[in-house]
Amino acid sequence: MENQKQPPPKFILIGLGLLGLVLVYLFQRMDYLNFIWVWLGGNAVTNSNAIFIFNKSFRLVVNDLLCFVIIYSLFHEKKYLRIAFLVFCLEFFFILPVYLIVKLRVEGDSEISSPLLSQIHRLIVNPMLMLLLMVAFYYQRFWGEEKRRG
Repeated sequence: MENQKQPPPKFILIGLGLLGLVLVYLFQRMDYLNFIWVWLGGNAVTNSNAIFIFNKSFRLVVNDLLCFVIIYSLFHEKKYLRIAFLVFCLEFFFILPVYLIVKLRVEGDSEISSPLLSQIHRLIVNPMLMLLLMVAFYYQRFWGEEKRRG
């Protein structure tokens, strides 16, 4: 009998993804750039704009990777991961740069934002788009099953 490696149970991956999202939220004020840079042996970075840009980008990437784990655990379909990756690319290459430019030019690198930028911040840095995508996947799956039955 072959020793085949079984994938971890679905609930463990979902739990790890959710735990990761909670940890990213709890450590949202952490300076990831200097933590990583000093750990690698470099001197601390003092440019506040560079720190702000790196930290927001890092959080976006980590949040979305954790959401990929949750999406894969829930649906086990590569087509959903492809759609999630396209949404991630849209976030990372289009929406995030616009947010960073407007935020840094209008308000600077403070964590406090105006009401409009605050909502855009929630959409980008928090995994709101991915969570909405998961709801859409569930709706599509439910709607598809209803069409086949009816």
